[in-house]
Amino acid sequence: MQTWQRVAFGLFAIAFGANVFAPMLPVYKQLDDLSESQVTLIFAVYVSGLVPALVVGGPLSDRVGRRALIRPALLASFAGSVVLIGGASGHVELLAVGRFVAGVGVGLVMAAGAAWLKQVSSPAAGARRATVALSAGFGLGPLVGGMVAEFLPRPDVVPFVVHLVLVALAIPLVWNAPAPPVVAGERRMFPRTAVAPRFLLTVAAWAPWVFGVATISFLTLTSLTSAQTAWPVAYTGLIGSVTMLTGVAVQPWAQRLSAKARPHATVSRAPGGEVEAAGELSRYVPPAVVGLGCATAGLLLGAVVAWTQVVWLVFPAAVLLGASYGIMMVSGLREVEFLAPAEELGALIAVFYSLTYVGFFAPYVLSIVGPLVGYATCLVAGAIVTALSIVPVARVVQRGTGSVPQGS
Repeated sequence: MQTWQRVAFGLFAIAFGANVFAPMLPVYKQLDDLSESQVTLIFAVYVSGLVPALVVGGPLSDRVGRRALIRPALLASFAGSVVLIGGASGHVELLAVGRFVAGVGVGLVMAAGAAWLKQVSSPAAGARRATVALSAGFGLGPLVGGMVAEFLPRPDVVPFVVHLVLVALAIPLVWNAPAPPVVAGERRMFPRTAVAPRFLLTVAAWAPWVFGVATISFLTLTSLTSAQTAWPVAYTGLIGSVTMLTGVAVQPWAQRLSAKARPHATVSRAPGGEVEAAGELSRYVPPAVVGLGCATAGLLLGAVVAWTQVVWLVFPAAVLLGASYGIMMVSGLREVEFLAPAEELGALIAVFYSLTYVGFFAPYVLSIVGPLVGYATCLVAGAIVTALSIVPVARVVQRGTGSVPQGS
């Protein structure tokens, strides 16, 4: 097995564990009488473990190497599922702790794993391999978890056992996989490229929508319609899988679109230590524009779902929102790889992923605001925001250049 395949399987196993929890929300509501806001908050708690691990782990992987971060990530992912099993039968505190620990594992692997795959892959393949590995885990986790929880006994335990088996298989594959050498250079815990206008306008402005639209699809829309189905847990898992695997399916196309003008771009150092990208980039249409367009359409269709409670409409909405997730994830990673020098790559990937995971709180916010003003109103408002988010990206493209601060 090639190195990139071993690393990709590690990413897949950890991502599987992150989302195997998604179809468990109706299980906990049914078995433990938890409210919608409680289960969506527990689902999002893992972001509080993930983001600090990302912020520390990304720059740390630039200093100590990628493998040194992925080893504890696998152990944390394993431990998270063990704690979640202990939280079965209504131990809400253990459920929250388990999600937090799982988040630490995902945070450590997201930046370090993506950077590792980039370093052992061709320039065109690195971002796609990382996103496909993660998205496949995020997509198959809810599908397998939903089916297992719906049709096998102990629905609050068995899905996590499946994840434990996957991680147990991944650990020996990844533990001693050949690691790329640490690149010499000045190290910063916070990369200077994260404050570059091009990053702020073409990535940071829309990054929270990456997981925002995905979680709205498989948590909010399923919650609104699951009462109309015979198998609500399997239904939730299926929509989660449709959402995330659509994100996988569109990524080869998104990769080609993202790379279309890049080979013809020129990069030059300007006075003051900045790098300017020009040439064909002035005619480059970022795939983020397409992704935000899909998000707008998907949220509008989601508003129709909220208004009508028609189950079959959730499927095309999930396809649109999943496509948006996949396109924006590839677009963001490609832009990060283009902007970041080698010594800041892990750190800037960490910043990007941290911004995307803010979107995991979208279903929780909707569970609070939706009953007050209407879910359809909230989703229409979201569609307006995603449409407006296209503007800063388009403005940078019209300018045709972007400054990226480099080391002094």
